[in-house]
Amino acid sequence: MAAISDQGLWIQGIWGEHLVTNLRTFTVAAETPREERDLVLITTKSYDTEQAARQILPLLLEKTLVLSIQNGLGNVETIAQIVGERRTVGGRVIFGVETVAPGRVEVTVYADKVMLGSHTGGVDHRRIEETANAFSQAGIPTEATREIDKFIWGKLLYSCCLNPLSALLEVAYGELSEHIETRAIMTSVIEEIFAVAQRKGVALAWNSPLEYRKLLFERLIPDTYSHHASMLQDMRIGKRTEIDSLNGAVARLGEEVGLQTLVNWMLTQLVKAKEQMRKDPQQG
Repeated sequence: MAAISDQGLWIQGIWGEHLVTNLRTFTVAAETPREERDLVLITTKSYDTEQAARQILPLLLEKTLVLSIQNGLGNVETIAQIVGERRTVGGRVIFGVETVAPGRVEVTVYADKVMLGSHTGGVDHRRIEETANAFSQAGIPTEATREIDKFIWGKLLYSCCLNPLSALLEVAYGELSEHIETRAIMTSVIEEIFAVAQRKGVALAWNSPLEYRKLLFERLIPDTYSHHASMLQDMRIGKRTEIDSLNGAVARLGEEVGLQTLVNWMLTQLVKAKEQMRKDPQQG
């Protein structure tokens, strides 16, 4: 944040080079004045969602929307419990960004447009459409939807297949699709998530695991071929990962509905073990 205050925010990569200046940064505190804020984005790791929502609560006006741009399950529900359903919007982002240096980021890959929607229908859809249009006009393709859960679970499928394997094997997404062994693991992850979703009564955007597998291997991974998972980036700097809201969440939901999700459970345990080991990949 100090670098952004001093030098601005530098964004580079597939959407061009942009230097955003005149940004005001501040620490959220109870005495921070309530300004005319139309929108607050929560982009924290999932394990910080509750704390972030409670910190921003004093800043919100009745009209302020709070948008979750995060990975995993449970974020939208956590935010809504704190700021209210009438102000909570869920988001699905499926482009990749890597931190180059403090205050400097690179957009590395793009697989699909951002999707925004209300988890319960409690937000005026016209407000969501206005937000989506503003994002699109800023150069980030975005669309409003009345079925945001389908997209959040779709991102869950994508993340659960790629993030833990990229982090454990320390490779980009593309290499994961080139080996029989990793393709088999990802296929099992997909099948388990479909089984849990069906048992939970969650409608997915695809009719079968095979349909999603075809999309993943033939379009999504090729479109994000060179990207390294944020989970790998977190591991490299000794930061806690979001595995509990991804494969770990699948394993917990599976247990709740009486299904074994052994592959998602095992990936969760392996990532947690590697977190504890704090392995530095440059040291072997």
